[in-house]
Amino acid sequence: MGQELAARACLEPGDESLEVAAPDGGGEAVASCGGGDDNEGGDDGGGDDDDEETFTPARLGALALAIVALAFAAYCYAFLDDLPPWLQRCILAGDDAGHPLSKRVAYELDCWFSSNPYSKVLALLYVSIALVLVGGGLLYGVSATGFGDAVWETLAGVGIDWTFASDAEKPFSSASGLLTRLVAIASSLGGMFITALLLGIVSDAVGDYVDDLRKGKSDVLEHGHTLILGWNDKVLAVVEQISNANESEGGGVVVILCEKDKEEQEAEIDDFDYDDAGTTVICRQGNPLLVGDLRKVNAGGARSTIVLADEAGTPDQADARSLRIVLSLVGLREAANGGLGGHVVVEMQDVDNEPLVRMVGGESVETVVAHDVIGRLMIQCARQPGLAEVWGSMLGFEGCEFYVKAWPELVGATFDECCVRFPDAVPLGIFRNGDVLLNPGRSATVEAGDGLVVLAEDDDSYEAAPAAALRSSLSAPPVDGDQAPECVLFCGWRRDLDDIVQLLDDFVVPGSELYLFNQVPVDEQRDRLLEARAQRKRPPELRNLAVHHSCGNLCSRRDLERLPMGEFTSCIILANETVEETSTDRDSQALATLLLLRDIQTQRLKDAPRPPSPSSAARHNSCVWAEEIKATCKCVVLSEILDSRTQHLISDAGISDYVLSNELVSMTLAMVAEDRTVNLIVKHLFEEEGSELYIRNIADYVEPGDDPSFFDVMALARRKDPPEIAVGYRAAGEDHAVLNPPDKHEPRQWHPDDRLVVLAED
Repeated sequence: MGQELAARACLEPGDESLEVAAPDGGGEAVASCGGGDDNEGGDDGGGDDDDEETFTPARLGALALAIVALAFAAYCYAFLDDLPPWLQRCILAGDDAGHPLSKRVAYELDCWFSSNPYSKVLALLYVSIALVLVGGGLLYGVSATGFGDAVWETLAGVGIDWTFASDAEKPFSSASGLLTRLVAIASSLGGMFITALLLGIVSDAVGDYVDDLRKGKSDVLEHGHTLILGWNDKVLAVVEQISNANESEGGGVVVILCEKDKEEQEAEIDDFDYDDAGTTVICRQGNPLLVGDLRKVNAGGARSTIVLADEAGTPDQADARSLRIVLSLVGLREAANGGLGGHVVVEMQDVDNEPLVRMVGGESVETVVAHDVIGRLMIQCARQPGLAEVWGSMLGFEGCEFYVKAWPELVGATFDECCVRFPDAVPLGIFRNGDVLLNPGRSATVEAGDGLVVLAEDDDSYEAAPAAALRSSLSAPPVDGDQAPECVLFCGWRRDLDDIVQLLDDFVVPGSELYLFNQVPVDEQRDRLLEARAQRKRPPELRNLAVHHSCGNLCSRRDLERLPMGEFTSCIILANETVEETSTDRDSQALATLLLLRDIQTQRLKDAPRPPSPSSAARHNSCVWAEEIKATCKCVVLSEILDSRTQHLISDAGISDYVLSNELVSMTLAMVAEDRTVNLIVKHLFEEEGSELYIRNIADYVEPGDDPSFFDVMALARRKDPPEIAVGYRAAGEDHAVLNPPDKHEPRQWHPDDRLVVLAED
């Protein structure tokens, strides 16, 4: 029976051969249908039957539906604005303004891409689904594959295997095989397009993440760092000073938050030549006025915060912005229930706005009025040659600094006894009940809870020692304390010139004169000064000064020679704010004026009794030159310098004492950020009442031929009436003063031209 079925299966009309073989023993029969050429014709007939099985009504319907969908999409894309109104309303709701459908679709897509952060991914997903469905329908319509398998194969061709077009089982000779390959090729091309979109989206995502890192949008996880809010000309010097302060601790962390681009911040810091001493600087771009950006830099966890003034607007605008930043910091502290642990140092532009910031910030705020500090410093330094260099050594962290520490073993000791018990420090005063008493009286004693204010190299570099042995036979020679009237020249104009004039009036004696020479008309000069004095409720007339107004070009030798140069005891060149805008331009004008004044003085010195030769003036440093000038024509030139590069020009040429404004303010800000007590010390030193720094002749303290130690000189200074504190000295012919000198107990042979740096009341 099995053999007959096999034979019938092979028996067809037109067959020419039939072989049936059965092995002996009744095994199964094997049927063989022969063929040669007839077999090939059978294959062709089988291909036609396969095409008939492929193009069934269901598959043709799916194929037609896919083609219609593609054609409809292409037609809508090409003639979007010409579609019937009912079809346009189906695509997108109508617009009363009558805008074309293409513009409305583009607008909606633009809004969607702008507002939805996942729009790119969703668009890629929608396009992929449409491509897979259309491609699957086409493949289902032209092949014998089931719909599910067709969709899967299209999905594989779109996203996984682009070569599946070559895997088609049908030969090219059949219509089904040819269409299958065409659909596969189209799906592979669509897959390449989808993959390109996917790579673009991934690349954009990675690029956006890297850009966010470059722009500084990530949170700062530091704690106990120094935070700087804002950016101006002082920020780099502040970073340098804080780095010097952290050197003894192996470095620290400084975080800068400002609206400047992060890459620009880092570029300027990299270009700034300084030693970071292990300190890491982290830059972030943001608005210091926003609490969210302050949280990003962990303002609540900062050890101290420095708010730099905005130099783009007026002083009142800058102070208003600083006030808003302080309000944001206070709001951050309240939101964190007292989380703002460190104090805040605010750079102010106008002294009149200082009380408002203190009122808002409370006890956690320290203010530094930059213009006021520089103005007071210039007045002191102009009247004493070499004092600018002393202040440059005292402020900052490169030399000796101010420190406050309690010493229980010194409780009950007088301040005079304390002065000779620190071989590596110089006591300056007593810190008591939140205030500083500098250069106290001889009867002042150290009480329990008091701190001793000293000048030392580092906070761990000094210790209290037994009192040094003093030579009781020494006595200071008598000194004539009468002060002569002065004649001062101000070149240039500052917006706080009235404050500087008032400060000078408090320092000089009656009969002194002040000449104001700038490019502001004379009548306008008087009006500005009177208006400023009225605003500060000061009397219209000065007590000790007679003011003379003059208008002219600061860089004109002819205009300068109209001034009575022979009468001036000191000349102050201000950073002129009336004409120049940038610090470099102001320094250029100040340098030109300084050179003209120096040349005029040199010409006048030719007829002086003791003129210094040009070669000796070139060899001497600026302080020695200033003393020679003061000894001959009684005039010292002091220039206000903003850029440190200009400082090097002046110091190398040895043509003047100088005050480096931005750097000194930066030093003060950094020191107050490290220890807020320093702000009290600096303010007391700058006050017209109380003690300040002076440079005196050593002959006022030491008799000729004596060789006392520095401890002996300190004791002699304390015996003055009122008492003084010897801080350091500048040896004759040396470039710099030595503050807090070592080996204070060793006898020293003093030269008559030595100078002593003291803290005294007058």
